[in-house]
Amino acid sequence: MREMCGNESGVGVKDLRMRKRWMVATALLLLAMGMLRASAQDPRNGGRVQPQATAEDVLAALIHHSAVIFAGQVYAIRVPPEMEAASGVKGGLPSSRADAVEVEFRVDMGIRGTSIGSNYVLRMPLSAWQQAPSFTLHQRVVTFLMPADAAGFAGPVEGESDIPGMDLGVMSVDSSNQVDLSRLERLVTKKTITTATMLPSANASHAPSVTDVDTAQGRDTLISGSSEGRMPELRNKTVPFLAFVRDVSVLSAAEDQQPRTANASAN
Repeated sequence: MREMCGNESGVGVKDLRMRKRWMVATALLLLAMGMLRASAQDPRNGGRVQPQATAEDVLAALIHHSAVIFAGQVYAIRVPPEMEAASGVKGGLPSSRADAVEVEFRVDMGIRGTSIGSNYVLRMPLSAWQQAPSFTLHQRVVTFLMPADAAGFAGPVEGESDIPGMDLGVMSVDSSNQVDLSRLERLVTKKTITTATMLPSANASHAPSVTDVDTAQGRDTLISGSSEGRMPELRNKTVPFLAFVRDVSVLSAAEDQQPRTANASAN
């Protein structure tokens, strides 16, 4: 009888120890998941757009990282007075901050965070500008900007393969009204990936994805209002300005609708 009781108590102790081990393991797993989620949401981690399978996916990721998107022209570049000679920017008003370069744009097409016909002022850290200026006076660009930090500084969204002064988030428009896609093309891996996964940005709870789909009209068809479509014009070296703005607007609108769709389904 004692032996049976001893066996039962032994089994009970072992069972209790196993439960404690599972509880500890589960707690550690949840902690690790929370740390990974926080790390992914930290703009200091994964702030650059990573290589993607297609040009559509790179563009969707670029839009996802952007707080402000517009097409326009560099109207003025204001630098601190002490660096005017070194920068080559002379005349006009000096920067309102000694630690910043102010780039003012005339907005021709506002897609996110600004509107058509307005002027937008970007404040970049002086150190970043001295390393490699991102803009030139009178340059026509489609610009994708990161959220401003606590100091009020922002800058173009960067890609993993960027070199200083050639940020992914700055796409020049030439005199023929063609947008240069060379910076976007550098991030296309040409691997077969069904869905692109992107880190969440500060202003969106869901990352968009672009997949290859078949439609009634056939393949390579832009599906209006949806990110699940193909944009064959993005595979060229350049793309007409209005076509590119259309693609950006469609992907941006699709992403903006995702949180509302998720909330509606939850209710």
